Amino acid sequence: MLRTFIFDDSKSQWKEEEHELLLHDMCVILDEEKELIYLWSGSKSTRKRYKKGYVQLKELISTFPELNIQVILTKKNFPVEIQEKLEALLESAKEEGGSTLLFSRFITIRVFLVSLLGVIIIPIISLLNLSTSLFWSISNLNLEVSSATFKSWINLSEILMILTLIFLVINLIIGLIEIENQVIIFSIVGLIICFGLLFYLNFDIYLFLFQSGFLLRNI
Repeated sequence: MLRTFIFDDSKSQWKEEEHELLLHDMCVILDEEKELIYLWSGSKSTRKRYKKGYVQLKELISTFPELNIQVILTKKNFPVEIQEKLEALLESAKEEGGSTLLFSRFITIRVFLVSLLGVIIIPIISLLNLSTSLFWSISNLNLEVSSATFKSWINLSEILMILTLIFLVINLIIGLIEIENQVIIFSIVGLIICFGLLFYLNFDIYLFLFQSGFLLRNI
């Protein structure tokens, strides 16, 4: 009989799990008939978790005093039945998780959520700032705005765009660390868009100078 245990990092203990296995997990599969225990570590699992789990492995083994358990440490070449068990658990998690993001560290989850809020909120503020140009006064079909108002409008837009870039870079770094393709693609697309808008805003007064219906008053 095969039994699967996953290491709970927060409680520093092994718990039995028979349904799903994630790439950041560390697990052992106990073959009670052969008295063998196989240690498996996911591709997103950390070395720190591996060390803690290995230390606590003795405690798990002690719960089976009737067995003379031998620990097998290997990254590949598991017996067929062990490999099939691992694949079944991983496949189950993949089907249930769908497109859910799976992070291996709590710190990256927190940082990602904060930076994601920045990526969402700051562009909204930037859009509201840009939309204030719709309320500039119009005289004889000419758009009139003071140089001070225009300069503050441009500067605030650039500052907000730079802040968005910073948060996107943070997201990209997290995506690379966690090997999350969705985060990486989202961040790269966002960076391209922001760089394009920032480049456009750098034209400053030349955004409107040669367009009809524009008049700059130096007030």
